[in-house]
Amino acid sequence: MRKLLFLFISLILVISSCSTSIAVPYMQPSAIDMGGYRNLALASVVPYKGYSAPSFVVGTDIRAAGLRVLSGYTNSTAISTASYATDRLYSTLSSSGFFNILPPDSTDAVITAGYLGGDISESFRKLGYDAVLIPRITGMSVNESVYSVPHDEWWEDRDGDRHHRVEFEYYYRQIVSLDYSITVIDTESGRIVAQRTFSDTDKREDILDRRWMRLEDPSYLFRRIIRSFSDDIENLLVPSYQEYSVSLMSNKPKLEEAESAYDAAKDGNLELAGNLFLSIWEKSNHLPSGYNAALLAAASGDYTKAIDILSSVMEKYNDSDVRSLYRNLLTIRTRNEQAMGQITGESSALELGAPNGNAIYSLVMGR
Repeated sequence: MRKLLFLFISLILVISSCSTSIAVPYMQPSAIDMGGYRNLALASVVPYKGYSAPSFVVGTDIRAAGLRVLSGYTNSTAISTASYATDRLYSTLSSSGFFNILPPDSTDAVITAGYLGGDISESFRKLGYDAVLIPRITGMSVNESVYSVPHDEWWEDRDGDRHHRVEFEYYYRQIVSLDYSITVIDTESGRIVAQRTFSDTDKREDILDRRWMRLEDPSYLFRRIIRSFSDDIENLLVPSYQEYSVSLMSNKPKLEEAESAYDAAKDGNLELAGNLFLSIWEKSNHLPSGYNAALLAAASGDYTKAIDILSSVMEKYNDSDVRSLYRNLLTIRTRNEQAMGQITGESSALELGAPNGNAIYSLVMGR
């Protein structure tokens, strides 16, 4: 049995070592087409004003109920969470390199001045910004509790008699939830063109410090939730680089002439390997060579050439791997074209909703 297992593992290793994985790079379009809004004014995150934590934490059992433990939530928690969210969002969008961003302080100043008179959207448009992104914390709550956990203690006195007593350790639990929205307003029309909401919960449990009798500030948990939103927000607004990895089709039926192409691919000379595979396919209709020639053409970024080669292969062979690669490359080409349209700004702006003036900014910011 061990001998069979050894032979099986050895076979897997040999097969794996013979396969060469090829990465097909492409750009994934963002979920929201921001191609027409590359010049973006970013407002500070609007803090949540609708939650007020109780002064004392609830005890979940008789012993814990007798404790007077202060809540970790304070009036500054919402403000500090919004400030952290602002810094995080600005850093995420700035580092993407996709947007020309008006920083939050400057954006806030334009909006504030607009409330005193004038058209807010027009003011941004004069500064050269296509859209305003307003982030806001729309929901925030903290559920806090303390509880006791008994444990036995034993000791012996001088006479060797054993004694027992029950001691209690006290713990606290914090469960927080956060709702976070981003809204994009087109400065040309003053209309909302995109709006998304992110929601999550987080929690922690730890030993209660009875000398302090106050729970830890839950800001740490809120910040952890904010950080978890960063990748989702970037994928929502910014095209991203992706790779689709596929192994070369093995040389079966074996053709000695194709070995030099496999060797070139294994050595990393993909251009040479692609040319050799294509030449072999055109001369001999060798299925693996046609498949590999298409894959290497896609790896170089020439998706149309790859799809054309696969089309000619499918005219002669009914092969599931060829059909699968063909379908995937069609999708990749479409996604890449969409993403490049967003990057160049040639993609159309989002469908606009009902027209609004300055009132839309007040509505979105909850003023």
